[in-house]
Amino acid sequence: MSKLNRRRGAKWVTQQRTHRALQVMSIHGERIKKVQKRMQPDSLLLLPAAPAQLRNRDTHFPYRAHSDIIYLTGVNEEELALAITPEAVHFFAQTRDPERERWVGPVKGHEFLQQQLSAEGLDVVAHDNKEFTQSCGEMLKGRRVLYFDFGQYADFDRQLFKTLHELISYSRRGTLAPRTVIRASELLHECRLIKDEFDLVHMRRAAEISAAAHNRAREFILSATGEVSEARIKAIIEHEFMAAGADRLAYPSIVAAGANATVLHYEGSGAVAGQGDFILIDAGCEVHGYASDITRTTLLGGKGGELKSELYALVLEAQHSAIRNARSGASVDDVHMSAVKILAAGLLELKLFDKVPERPKKEGSTADKYVKVTSLDEVLEKEYYNLFYMHRTSHYLGLDVHDVGDYFIDGKSRVLEPGMVITVEPGLYFPPEYDFLDPQFRGIGIRIEDDVLITSGENEVLTRSCLS
Repeated sequence: MSKLNRRRGAKWVTQQRTHRALQVMSIHGERIKKVQKRMQPDSLLLLPAAPAQLRNRDTHFPYRAHSDIIYLTGVNEEELALAITPEAVHFFAQTRDPERERWVGPVKGHEFLQQQLSAEGLDVVAHDNKEFTQSCGEMLKGRRVLYFDFGQYADFDRQLFKTLHELISYSRRGTLAPRTVIRASELLHECRLIKDEFDLVHMRRAAEISAAAHNRAREFILSATGEVSEARIKAIIEHEFMAAGADRLAYPSIVAAGANATVLHYEGSGAVAGQGDFILIDAGCEVHGYASDITRTTLLGGKGGELKSELYALVLEAQHSAIRNARSGASVDDVHMSAVKILAAGLLELKLFDKVPERPKKEGSTADKYVKVTSLDEVLEKEYYNLFYMHRTSHYLGLDVHDVGDYFIDGKSRVLEPGMVITVEPGLYFPPEYDFLDPQFRGIGIRIEDDVLITSGENEVLTRSCLS
């Protein structure tokens, strides 16, 4: 390549990076303006920084900012806090300090945040991060409404209660203080629930990386000829995440061999799977703060007998039905029940309700009374299926793995809308302690999970490249 072409190429890359940076600035500026428009007059929204968490002695867990701050700024940085009024954005951030940065690395600094948050003509005020608590008291004066989510950070809660009490006690001097507190989530979480294209770019990338990692782990499991440890599978999938450019795990990876798969949030790694055992992997990565969430269940060596194949096929059928029903206009409960009905019918056919603990259990009863249930209507009405499928089929996905947003509106299951992303994850679990079951079922756990974007037409399975 000639020097001229190399220069042209470098210039093009620089232009593209600048263009993307300007897009990011515009997106986050638009998000803040949307929140400001929803705020009441004379109000203040407070988003304190998530505190760093000590792991042990002088070692901290890797820092992860609160998702609301990432949503509004795109920045995952310690001690970054926001105070927003309908007129202005106040940010509190670390200042550049070469001595500190020699130890922990560079920070964005005031200049970067000032430039980014000034996008779209926002009025931006920069503060030192150490001034947040003190400044809150000043900014609350004259405000009628406070938007804040109590119950997240106990130390800041106590300080804010003290500040509010002091301001109210000064009201006889003419100092106006908030008399109404509204959850900040009332403003932010409905915005976050409907994904924009910026969200989806990163969610598609996280899904793509996670799917490829699951496929690699599946290939290894199917081809294994001996025993395999949970730790080895976990190492494979997490290596694949990071090698492909993920920022971090979206949540602690679950790799559950054999009966461990019946523990819904199993986080151990010391067990070993033998040939014919199921290995359940529930793992996803995070890209730019956005999560993916995939579960696959694979037989070690690829063979486990007719019963395990039949149960796996039943869960897969239920998942396909739920994905088909995950569409605009359907409710979250519609998606769940479409999976439940198939699972319940399949379990009934397998005679798994021939001897089950009576539901509901009678008040004061100290022992299970076993009954035989032969009607699908009774299985559904009395929720006998909960013995083997004890969680919901879907949850929202986004900056949080269990992302924000109400699941019920006016007491009714929420209707899905274009831009929502949900998981679809039916499963069947037969714990070893279920002594009312035929022993051949005990210790089997199966779950299959994909991430689904709701659109105005046919949905988009973000994790469609992950093999089942």
